[in-house]
Amino acid sequence: MEVEIIQQVQSQAEDLADHWRIKKVLKISDVDSSSRLLIGRKQVFTHIIHFFTNNPSEFCQNIEGIRVTVFDVDTLTEHMLTLKKWKTNSFVLLNNWTKNFVSRRQLKVNDKVGLRWDVNASRLEFTVLEKHQD
Repeated sequence: MEVEIIQQVQSQAEDLADHWRIKKVLKISDVDSSSRLLIGRKQVFTHIIHFFTNNPSEFCQNIEGIRVTVFDVDTLTEHMLTLKKWKTNSFVLLNNWTKNFVSRRQLKVNDKVGLRWDVNASRLEFTVLEKHQD
C-alpha cells in the first residue's frame, strides 16, 4: 500500500513538471554577476512571444525589451523583469534577476528551473523544479 502511494505521488509530480514549457538547468552565467537568465530563442518563440505580438520580428527589434511580471509559484511572489533579445539571438530575463531569484531563492549552478506563460494572468510563471545536490 505504501509503495502504491509513493508511486502515485511521484506520478503526480511528474505530471505537474510536464506543464513547465521551458525547463532549464542553470549555468554559471545564469547565477553569477552577469545578472540575467538566458533563455533559448526557440523556447521564447514557441512558448512566450505569441502572447505579446503577432509579429515576432517587431518584438525582436525592441532594443529596450519588454517589462514582464514573473510570478514565483513556489513562494507566491511577483517580480518585474525585462525580457529582451540578446546579442546571441537568444533571450534574457534581466533587471533584478539576481536579487529577486538567484539570491532570494539561493539558486546555484545545475539547479533546474521551469517557466511557463499564464494566459489568464498574463504573466510568466517560475518554479524551481529541482535543486542540484553537490
